[in-house]
Amino acid sequence: MERCVILNVDDYLPGRYARTKVLRQAGFEVVEARNGAETLEMAQLHKPALILLDVNLPDKNGFEVCREVRALPDLSTTTVLHVSASSIMPQHQVHGLDSGADGYLVEPLEPSVLVATINAHLRIRRAEAALRRSNEGLEEFAFVISHDLQEPLRNIGIYTQLMANHLNPHMDEQARMYEKYVRSGVTRMQNLIQDLLQFSRLVREENEREGSADMGTVLDRVLDNMKPMIETEKAMITRDPLPIVLGDEILLEQVLRNLLSNSLKYRKPDIAPEIHVSATRSGRSWTISLRDNGIGFDPKFAERIFVLFQRLHGPEYSGTGVGLAICKRIVEKSGGRIWADSTPEVGSTFYFNLMDASDVEAPGAGIV
Repeated sequence: MERCVILNVDDYLPGRYARTKVLRQAGFEVVEARNGAETLEMAQLHKPALILLDVNLPDKNGFEVCREVRALPDLSTTTVLHVSASSIMPQHQVHGLDSGADGYLVEPLEPSVLVATINAHLRIRRAEAALRRSNEGLEEFAFVISHDLQEPLRNIGIYTQLMANHLNPHMDEQARMYEKYVRSGVTRMQNLIQDLLQFSRLVREENEREGSADMGTVLDRVLDNMKPMIETEKAMITRDPLPIVLGDEILLEQVLRNLLSNSLKYRKPDIAPEIHVSATRSGRSWTISLRDNGIGFDPKFAERIFVLFQRLHGPEYSGTGVGLAICKRIVEKSGGRIWADSTPEVGSTFYFNLMDASDVEAPGAGIV
């Protein structure tokens, strides 16, 4: 049976004793703490599966302790349940949950309800752990396979070229067509592997990128790098002032580059692309949008286009089906959301929202 340690925190001895007795009778291993300092010490020592955390402690309140627990890397996913007999108003419960707790229990509490509540949270914890292990296995598999496929693909490309050079005087049109198909397939597979490796790296990174990004400066760099493509397509790109948001500039540059590339790729055959980049503020976040006049897509596929390897158009449009999935991953790791609207033969608009970098609360205050 899996070892399951519960950390029972309460400065009131009779209450702590009674709760510990109930938990031990239910089969849990219990350790105790009387204040905030002991809580952090015992939590780091025993790595409990769950912490029952009294709100009113002698040295600091439970909300502060919960935030400090969440800040420790090896305890960041520990289940924390606040317990209180005095701080029982709705605002106390809301503040406790906003401070990082997974639940808020109001005493007096029936022993059977306490045990059932703990078991329910532990079931969720086990399910999350199983899902995390499964995802890590899939991510590792994708990374290893993608990495190991690169060498044989390079060899196929090299020896196809050598064979074509060797046989060139004797090759007819059909043979040259076969060579073209092989080299085209190798190039497409190499692009797919590079995109998959990039997606795997994004998935494998545990922490969100920190810092702020001046989206106006980011767009300047993207437009400068894409200038040859923009000029070739005779595209007209207009823009509004863009904000400074929370996120990593390098990753968000990739988001804008992928979205602009999509708008240029899915243009109407005889109409020059027109793309407008704008931003609107809503509360404490900004929504950045890219509107184009391209071929568009059926809006029923608005969610599907962000799924890995999902493509709506045929081989006449190049691509691997990974670019928008990468955009989604980057935006979500930055704390935002990405979505799209479209009308076939009219155009598409892609949106993503991120927090305003100038509107972040002081450390420890939390974000509502």
